[in-house]
Formats: sequence, structure tokens, C-alpha cells
Amino acid sequence: MKIDPEEFRKGLRAFTTGVTVVSMPDGQGGMHAMTASSFAAVSIDPQLVAVSIAKTAKSHAFLSSDNHYAINILAENQGFHGHYFANRMPERWDPPHEWVADTPILTGTIGWFLCRRWAAYEGGDHTILVGEALQIHRTDDRPLVCNRGTFYSLGPPVEVVHPDLQRAVKSG
Repeated sequence: MKIDPEEFRKGLRAFTTGVTVVSMPDGQGGMHAMTASSFAAVSIDPQLVAVSIAKTAKSHAFLSSDNHYAINILAENQGFHGHYFANRMPERWDPPHEWVADTPILTGTIGWFLCRRWAAYEGGDHTILVGEALQIHRTDDRPLVCNRGTFYSLGPPVEVVHPDLQRAVKSG
């Protein structure tokens, strides 16, 4: 039995995740970028990370070459960036960015990974792009998080209590 595609998307959106923007040269001296919530660590040795790119996305063509690209981890005040690069904003905007190793990197993020394509795998209607991290930058600032298509700030830390102790406190 096949799951309804929209129900499947809703199930995936229930997983809260950080928000990344994959940025790359556009081949004409400018920047192209896309929002990606499918960022994952792959390996420490070699240092690999992965993102999934829809085969229909304009970015897919840019990322199918051996050009470098960056995975930018958005800060909690960069919700506009997340929506803009997910094509949810109609206006044209040139976001603040800098160039590192001929790769555009968004400014104000909590971190980024400058990557070189290491491998690409078929993933249905997506390509799973594995990149070798060549450079990284990070801060201890707060991330932007996404749940069910809505952006949030990360809340305060929660107390970690063993479930048996929680029941004992409630019943006592």
C-alpha cells in the first residue's frame, strides 16, 4: 500500500530540524542558493556531510558539476533567508554574502561548511549529494529551527529526567 504523497510530506515536516541554505556559484559570477532541511552528518574521517536536492530544482544543475558549494546554517534571525531561498518570497533580493574559495557564503549565519562534491546517489526524485568539508566556520549563536513548515527560535534547554523518576515524582 502506497502512502498518500501529501501525508508523507506532512509526516516528514513533523520532524523538527535546523534550517540550511546551500549556496553555490551560478556560473555567471553571481550566487544561486536554495533552502534545504535535509542536512546530515555522514562521516568524521573523511569529513563528509550530505544534503538532498530535488532533481527539478534549479540548484540541481549547478550542483551536478564539481564546483564547490556551501551549506549555511541559519541563525534564529534569518527566517527571511529560509523563506526566500525556498522560493516563498516574490521580490528579488541580494543577500549579504562573501566569497570564500570562489564560493558564496551567507553572512550572519551560525556556521557554514565549504564543500567539494564527494559523491552523489540516486534518491528517487532527489539526489543525495555528499560533500567533503574543506573549511568550516561556526559560532555559538542560536539556530533557526523548522517544524511543519514554520520557523521558530530554539527554546530553553529541558531538564533530562529518567522516565521512572518522573513517574515517582508525579505519584508522590
